[in-house]
Amino acid sequence: MVRGEGVTVARGVTPDEAFDFVLDPAQYVKADTKMIWVTKLADLPNGMLAREDGKFLGRFKGSVVTRYTWERPTSIDVVIEHGVPRSLHAWFEISEVEGGTQIRHVEELDLGHGPLGWVHDALAGGWFARSVRAEVDEIGRLLEAGERGERVHAL
Repeated sequence: MVRGEGVTVARGVTPDEAFDFVLDPAQYVKADTKMIWVTKLADLPNGMLAREDGKFLGRFKGSVVTRYTWERPTSIDVVIEHGVPRSLHAWFEISEVEGGTQIRHVEELDLGHGPLGWVHDALAGGWFARSVRAEVDEIGRLLEAGERGERVHAL
């Protein structure tokens, strides 16, 4: 399994603004270099099913179906429903702090598939961890620069 984690504080930003940014694909793909687009497939009582189109190792295109569950504006949890990785779990913890909002994001990916998965973990682990840290830093930078997300996907 590979894991990445990042924490940032976006000054002058509310938890609702950070929450909306993360769920707006037009904004989120500006920060996450692994992601091409997110398409909502179905609404759920506290989330959605979505197709995530991305780039494996930053190069190879692929898609997975994920289940998003959330509690506005403090948490977003994402797990794989269908796709090649044996497991994928990502989450955001969003909290108000003095002067802004703290955003903590973690991604865990277990490719599985025996030796192929072991090779993936050995080769991609460092890249994956750096990618998630950079993603969180960029979310904070974009929010502080005034970028905001649409609330449409978070209703």
